[in-house]
Amino acid sequence: MLRNRHAGWALVAAVALISSWASAQTEEANNILGQAGSSVIALVSYGPDKAEILKGSALALGEDVVVTAYHVISQAFDAEGLNIKGKKVKIDGLLGVDKAHDVALLKLKGKLQALPVGSLDSLAAGARLFALGSNESGNVVVAEGTFRRLVDAGPAGKVLEISLPAPEQFRGGPLVDVNGQLVGMLVVGERNLRFGLPIGALTGVTRAGAVTPLKSQTPENYFETVEGNNFAARAALALDDQMTARLHLEKAVRINPNDLAGQLLLAEIYSRQRDYGEAASAYKKVTQLEPTRADAFYGLGTILAKQTQYKEAAEALEKAVALGYAGKEAQYELGAAYEAATDFAKAAAAYEKYAALGPADAWKAQWRAGFCKTQLGEFDAAVAVLLEAQKAQPNDIKVRDSLAEAYVKAGRHEEAEAVYIAMAGLNPPEAKTYYRQAYQMYDGAGKFDKAIGPLKKIIELDPKNETNFYYLGLTYFKVPDYDQAVAAFQQALAVKPEFPHAWYQIGSAHFNAKKFKEAAEAYKKYSALAPEDASGPLNVGVAYIQAKNYEAALEPLKKSVEMKPDNAVALANLAIVYINLKDMYSAKEIYNKLQAVDPAMAEKIKKHIR
Repeated sequence: MLRNRHAGWALVAAVALISSWASAQTEEANNILGQAGSSVIALVSYGPDKAEILKGSALALGEDVVVTAYHVISQAFDAEGLNIKGKKVKIDGLLGVDKAHDVALLKLKGKLQALPVGSLDSLAAGARLFALGSNESGNVVVAEGTFRRLVDAGPAGKVLEISLPAPEQFRGGPLVDVNGQLVGMLVVGERNLRFGLPIGALTGVTRAGAVTPLKSQTPENYFETVEGNNFAARAALALDDQMTARLHLEKAVRINPNDLAGQLLLAEIYSRQRDYGEAASAYKKVTQLEPTRADAFYGLGTILAKQTQYKEAAEALEKAVALGYAGKEAQYELGAAYEAATDFAKAAAAYEKYAALGPADAWKAQWRAGFCKTQLGEFDAAVAVLLEAQKAQPNDIKVRDSLAEAYVKAGRHEEAEAVYIAMAGLNPPEAKTYYRQAYQMYDGAGKFDKAIGPLKKIIELDPKNETNFYYLGLTYFKVPDYDQAVAAFQQALAVKPEFPHAWYQIGSAHFNAKKFKEAAEAYKKYSALAPEDASGPLNVGVAYIQAKNYEAALEPLKKSVEMKPDNAVALANLAIVYINLKDMYSAKEIYNKLQAVDPAMAEKIKKHIR
C-alpha cells in the first residue's frame, strides 16, 4: 500500500535504540551492529505524489556514496535515508546503475563512515554471516545467518547462497563477515528469493560524471522489465529455485517474446519440471526466432521423444545434427527416437554413427544397434555389433541377452547356449531363467537331445521341483529315449507322489516302447489320481487291447464311454473288444452309437461285425 511520505518513518531519539527484535541477537551480532551500523541507512523511495513506494537499505562505499538494490529506487521520484541514530540523510541522486545485477550507486548530501571491504576468500561453507538493514519502523538492525556457497548464475554473475532470516526491508543492505568487513549486498526478491551479491558487483559499477536526480530518471518497476526478470531468474535458477526462475522468465518473455536467451532457458526449466508441453512450445519458439539454432532443435527433439512423438522427435534431432549440434549424444537420441518409431534401419545407422564418434558409452549404442538389426532380420550383422558391445561390457546382462537372441534367430544354437551359460554365471539368482531359455531354444528347434543338458542344470539348481523332472521326462520322450523318460517321470513322483500327469507320461512312454502291460498299470495310477478324466480308462483299455488282453480291456473302456458317451475313439475301441470277445450283439449296439457320432469310423468297424 502507498503511504504518505510523512508517515514513512517514526522519529527515534538521537541515542541509538535497538529494537526488541535486534536485542534478541547474539552479543557478537550486536557488536557487529555497533561496529558497522553507522555505515548503513534505512532507505525509502517515494513517487511524485510523495507516496511511499518501497522500503529498503543502503550501505556506504564512501563517505558520500552508498550502494543499494536498484529495484528499491527504480521507480523513485525522490528518496530519503535514515541513519542508525535516527537522523535523516538526504539523497542527492544517482551516480551509477548496473541493471544487469540490480545495483545502484547513490550520492548523499551528508556523510557516512565507509564499510571496510573484505574478501569472499575468507568465507567457507557454514561461516557466520551478518546482514544489516532497516526494519519496518526504519531502525537499522542486524540479522545473523550462515554462508553456504558461491554459485555461478551465468550472465547474472556469481551470487552468494545464504541462510539468513531478515525482514524484506533489508534489501540493499550489507553482508559482513565476523570481522565486520563488507563481503556483499543482500538482495530480497519476489517469492522470498534471498541471496547475496559479491563485493565485486558493488565496486564494479561504472560511475557517471554527474549526479542524476531521481526525479530525472525514467521510472520503471525493475521486476517488470526484461533485465530485472532475467537477473532474478538466473539467480533463482543458480539457487535451485526453479519455480521462481520460471515465473520471472515467463514475465520476461511476455514483455519481449523475441528474448531468445530467455525462451531457451525457460524451455530448459520446463523440461526439468517435466512440463513437456510448455517445453516443446518454448523450444519451437526459439527455432522460429533463430532457425539455425542447433541446441534448440536438439532440446525440442528430446522433449518430443518424452511425449512419445517419436517421428517428430527424429525430425527435430536430424535438424540438430544437420546444423552441427556439438554434443555426440544427439546421434544416440536420434537412434532412440527412430527405434521407438520402429524405423529400425535408421535407428541402427544412427546408433552406429554415435559409436563411431568414440564416446565412453559406445557399447550402449552398439547394444541398441544390435537389437535393431535383429528386428530387421540381419542376424549375423547383429551378432557382430553385439560382440563389440560385449567386449566393452563383458558383464552386462542386457548385452548378452540381446546377443543370445540374435544367435537363436540366426540358428546358431550352440553359440546361444554358451551365452546363456555365461549369463547364469554372471547372474546366479536368475540362472534357472537362462537355462530354461536354452532348453526352450533347443526344444523349439527340435533338437531334443541338446535340450537335456540345460534341463539337468535346472534340476541341479532346483531338485525339489517335480515339474523340472517332468519336463526332463518329456524331452527324453521326444528324443525318443523311453527308458530315460520313465526314469525322469519316476523322479518327479519321488518329489510329489500325487502327480497324475507323471503317471500318464509313464504310461505313454511304456506304450511307445511296446510295454503294454506296464503302460496299462501306469494309466491305472493316473486314473486313480484323476478320476474325472475319461482318457484315463480309455488308455488303460487301449493298452490292454495292444497286449491282446481283451477281457481286461472291457471294463475300462465301458467306463470311458460311460463318462464320455460321444467319444468316438472310446466307442470304436469298445466295439473292437466286443468283436474280439465274439460278442457281436454288443459290438453292433456300440456300432450304432458310433454311427451317430462318427459315421466314417463306424464304417471301418462295420466290416468286422458278422
